[in-house]
Amino acid sequence: MSIKKENETIFKNYQNQRWSFQKYDDLQLDKLTQEYNISKTLARVLIHNMRTDDINTINSILNPDESLLHDYKGFCDGKQIQLAADRIKKAQKNNETIIINGDPDADGISGTVILVSALRQLGIKTDYLFPIRPIEGHGLQVRIINHAKKVGSSLIITTDCGTKDIQAVEYANECGVDVIITDHHILGHDMPKSIATINPFTESNNTHFNSISGASVAFKFVQAIYDYMDVEFPEYLFELSLITASLGSISDRVSMLNPLNRLIVKHGVDFFFNTDREGLKALRDIAVISDKTKKPRHLSRTVIPLLNAPGRIGNPKENIPDSSIVVDLLLLGKGKRNKSKANFVSKKLKEIFLMDDSKAEKKDEAEKSIAAFKTASDVDTVNEKRKHLTAKIEDEMDDLIEKQVNPDCDRIIILDGKDWNSGVIGIDADRLKERFLRPSIILNFSSTSEYVRGSARSIPRINIYELIDQAEQVCIQQHKKRLFEIEVEIEGQKQKVNAFGGHSQACGFTLHKNDIDLFKTLLVDQAETLQANQFEYHYDVIDKLQIAQITQKFISDLDQFSPYGQKFEFPIFYMQNCMLKGGREFGNRYQKSAKQHVSFSILDTSNKKHQKQIEAVGFGLWEKFKYVREHSGRNTKIDLIFRLEMDPRAKKKHKELRLNVLDIRLSEE
Repeated sequence: MSIKKENETIFKNYQNQRWSFQKYDDLQLDKLTQEYNISKTLARVLIHNMRTDDINTINSILNPDESLLHDYKGFCDGKQIQLAADRIKKAQKNNETIIINGDPDADGISGTVILVSALRQLGIKTDYLFPIRPIEGHGLQVRIINHAKKVGSSLIITTDCGTKDIQAVEYANECGVDVIITDHHILGHDMPKSIATINPFTESNNTHFNSISGASVAFKFVQAIYDYMDVEFPEYLFELSLITASLGSISDRVSMLNPLNRLIVKHGVDFFFNTDREGLKALRDIAVISDKTKKPRHLSRTVIPLLNAPGRIGNPKENIPDSSIVVDLLLLGKGKRNKSKANFVSKKLKEIFLMDDSKAEKKDEAEKSIAAFKTASDVDTVNEKRKHLTAKIEDEMDDLIEKQVNPDCDRIIILDGKDWNSGVIGIDADRLKERFLRPSIILNFSSTSEYVRGSARSIPRINIYELIDQAEQVCIQQHKKRLFEIEVEIEGQKQKVNAFGGHSQACGFTLHKNDIDLFKTLLVDQAETLQANQFEYHYDVIDKLQIAQITQKFISDLDQFSPYGQKFEFPIFYMQNCMLKGGREFGNRYQKSAKQHVSFSILDTSNKKHQKQIEAVGFGLWEKFKYVREHSGRNTKIDLIFRLEMDPRAKKKHKELRLNVLDIRLSEE
């Protein structure tokens, strides 16, 4: 069979088998129902996520040892921690200024807040700067090194970046600026010559620390520094660190099978909703969080986009706030002055956000007098701008897909865009992945640069980082050059620095436009080595439900196993032989070409005398919904798979519960 035919068979089969109905052993289910006094449906949720029915293993994950929150030993090479602690102690003694170079996303922002708070508590003057992501990308920046040199700072600490920035660290060393790296990304083939590299991957034997976020690395790092310096870790700092580390963990989708991650997210989110810190209270207000949406899984759709938005599109040179504005907000503490400001924010936020241009003067006056409001509203405004940019790209993508993509046999989807905002292309790469059910890459060509920025997202069984890294290694062997480098000006001379990094499921890179064809060829060659079963990417359906079973108590029972997240997924259920009612399309208000989403009602026809109804929403399902409706008669039944959720906007109690429909099809019966 030809490669093309083989690929066509793979993708046709997996597209048709998107719904995967899980099978369970009755003895295993009975064992868990008795041990935890739960229903068989909940037992299925546990077995599916844990991949075991061993009670000790399940207990160790559901009820982790709380001491993990205070333990840092073994999270990275102890010698590296000692070197970092000695250098920070020297900075404290010599009254040096430390600059934090954070990654411009929610994880890097959270790590920055932790480091800045902890170092300032030690009496060390600490400032922070971020890469201008649409222009510079990620990592330790030459611009920030030059700034440190200019202001007389001789120490930079990175957070959530730096592991592969070998050339940038070398330049810092030449400038007399020391670098301490704190990061959680995969190590490169060579290590940077920094004072210390604080990264869990440097310790091969760690267990609880091998899948933590960059912010959690910062948290464990400052705990270690305080211990090495024999300083008590303050309660307020512990609380703030947990809150921000939890936000970084949710944002970076770290494994919720990791006991430490579960503890950080569980306690951090609890602290977030109970803290009196004015900046965090303002963040809660602008995220419009209701009592129904206070679980960790909800924050990924409310709070996290607000934290990410400034980093994606911010550019101080264009008066667009960058990630620093979020750090400004999160650092605001307690106190009467901040309390009066926050009270104003909570009462006036919605009103002021709805102001039109004629009220701009009043808004300007409010922003000048209310610091917490200023930072909070800037974050929200920038997030709206991010939505606009993302929608603009999506409007252009459909035409490009027709010209550039062969969905029948392309093992990796690669889409070439032009003059898009590089800070938001990762969002659209993720949507491409979901659309085609395979690894997807967006390449962003620029009319003002010789370099092309790329963002890659992958499906669970395919490590896109390794594929791209292997492509570069082949390039080095066969063509004696690197693929992923960008030219920067250092001391008046142009030098090339590394421009590739990330995780197994998400990474970014930059390469010269002349190398694009070579890159595509090498990557396609690597993709052909993948096994067919690696392309399996389906919805794991836990159990069949009827509307009558969907109650507030059922949701509460599910939430006893919270937090859900990566590798510990909120369950997907199945409903059979339903009838559609209504159907209203909606979408991003910035998107002109199409409304992608649909809201509708579902009638459960299993009991003809007492037909029950429930509200439903399908994100990205409008076209499929139309197809099903157009091909169904008056009594045609449909099947659907869904997750349960609370509708934060529901005004009537009986409409609070709704189905978040993932897929829909005509019933086979």
